[in-house]
Amino acid sequence: YPLRAKRFPLQVPLHYQKVGVPQWFEGRTLNISRTGILFQADEPLPKDATLDMRVDFPANVTLSCQGSVVRADSDTFAVRIHRYQLQHA
Repeated sequence: YPLRAKRFPLQVPLHYQKVGVPQWFEGRTLNISRTGILFQADEPLPKDATLDMRVDFPANVTLSCQGSVVRADSDTFAVRIHRYQLQHA
């Protein structure tokens, strides 16, 4: 079995949008790894939806990434990250 990426418990604001849809929504991360993000949000998301996401960390660091929803449980969503970029403001 492949090793699961280490998850870091981290609760910070997250903004996301479905690819091709101009409206952004807000959520909150529960944990982050190098391969994915688990977050909570009020807006329902279907499994396999492709998302653009932005996570703002302390120290003016922003993670911009794109991924797909691999699990959707009521208000909690797991996203597999396909590509990402870290930016320092």
